[in-house]
Amino acid sequence: MLHCTDIERTELRVAVQEPSTTEWSLEPGEWYRFDRVVRSNSLGAHLRLPSESDGMEPIQAPEPQTHPSLAERDTPWLVQLGASDERIALTVQPRQTDETGNVRVEAPETYEIAAVCFAYCDRSGDATVYHREEPDPRDEQLLLEHVVEDLSEAEGATLVTRGQDRAPLEMLYQRLAQVSGGDIIGTGAERVLEECFHATPGRVPIGSEADTVVEAARQLDIEVDPVLLSDYDIGIDRADWRGGADATPPSDVSDPRMTDSDYATLLERYLDPEDGSVGSAELARCLKAYASADLGLLRELVAHGTMDRLGCLRLSERRLER
Repeated sequence: MLHCTDIERTELRVAVQEPSTTEWSLEPGEWYRFDRVVRSNSLGAHLRLPSESDGMEPIQAPEPQTHPSLAERDTPWLVQLGASDERIALTVQPRQTDETGNVRVEAPETYEIAAVCFAYCDRSGDATVYHREEPDPRDEQLLLEHVVEDLSEAEGATLVTRGQDRAPLEMLYQRLAQVSGGDIIGTGAERVLEECFHATPGRVPIGSEADTVVEAARQLDIEVDPVLLSDYDIGIDRADWRGGADATPPSDVSDPRMTDSDYATLLERYLDPEDGSVGSAELARCLKAYASADLGLLRELVAHGTMDRLGCLRLSERRLER
């Protein structure tokens, strides 16, 4: 895999198919011209260099060009994050429904959507948090109805999610496809995602020689604070759900940092109308804070400009499928 830029300085990933009949000696920071580069169908790369393409030559650094605006392009399949018309930080929090407790992104019957949160990176204002309030599947559909309305107004926007892959948007796409066509969600509602582009901060640690996005953010003086259970009077002792054989980190039940496992357990407590031990208002605040926790980090990374040249694929190019 080559990490390259084009003459617009868009950072791209180019897959080189093996075997190649040419011995290449490529140096970082130098410019080369490749023959027969084509668009890649792989989710791991933007472009592909076929193995039968032997043409490669060193060249002088070309004059940089300005990235054209979306208005000047016909149905662009790739944009720079910095040139995107709108950048929206987005988080998706699943609710496990599979008996094994495993969420399989490609199997929408193993999960539902518990929360979807938005924050515009180029605007001031609070985040939008849509969170599950009832266990009935209808409540998920009402939540998704709001999401579809918001995304339909964000056509052409770049959605910025945490992680290395498309899993958050894939989960959202699969669930929309699963429930569309009923009284609440119209048929084909999932296609609203296909009009957007997608970016993740996965390459940010590479440029800063950090191991994680959080470490890279701290090097940029971006505050990254975990959600602390100790900040919320939810009426349940942490030892009540931590410390079992299937416990996930943190193993210390007294650690106040909230985890995905904590969220999954507390969500079920919150949605259980018969559990009178739960402080509903405080627990709701806690769950919503955790579901939207990454929005601040993503907004700050975008605002810092460290991701501006990242090439972002249109989601329809990522072949989101049921």
